[in-house]
Amino acid sequence: MRILIVDDHPLFREALGSLLERFYPSAAVFEVGSVEEAEGVVRQYAPFDLIMLDVLLPGQSGVAGLETLHANVTTDTPIVIMSGSDNSEMMNQALAKGARGYIAKSAGVGDVKNALHLILAGEIYISPSMLAEVRQRAETKDPPPPNLLPPVDNSGLTPRQRDVIRLMARGLPNKSIARELNCSDGTVKLHVSAILRTLHARNRTEAVQAATRLGVL
Repeated sequence: MRILIVDDHPLFREALGSLLERFYPSAAVFEVGSVEEAEGVVRQYAPFDLIMLDVLLPGQSGVAGLETLHANVTTDTPIVIMSGSDNSEMMNQALAKGARGYIAKSAGVGDVKNALHLILAGEIYISPSMLAEVRQRAETKDPPPPNLLPPVDNSGLTPRQRDVIRLMARGLPNKSIARELNCSDGTVKLHVSAILRTLHARNRTEAVQAATRLGVL
């Protein structure tokens, strides 16, 4: 397993690297300080199983940095955005460009572990604080960031799907939702797919926002 950390703060890089080595003892963890350095490492050592990208970097950063890395890796390599602040507009832009998660740098060790487990299983992770901001934005009827959700007349969700999305809004991964609802992970995945399809959402964040607008949450 190969993991690449792209962050311009050496102390944070080293701390995160140590944490990842604890989570995945057999992993080779690479650390660089810019997208430009990351391009060279990717070309030399690809393929990577996970890339963790700081949202603010010298040179290319944000969505531009994400797009550059996506152009240099295989399509199934998950790229996770790390951020020191909650910025829902940046988060939605990153998810729209293919980021597989948005993790706050203030997240606890357990939250990071759960997030990476979800992402490496093929899911998308949004930190609970960001989901809370999305809900608050919808509840106060602030204009959402551009290019988000199409209008939806009614939710069309089944009672069980409503249970699932309420747990999604708390930031729970599929495995935790399955435990809460006493069902299998596979069943939860089917419900999540159906929820996204019904609400015309591209990811969990958009689904939570739509459900809030419709009074489900």
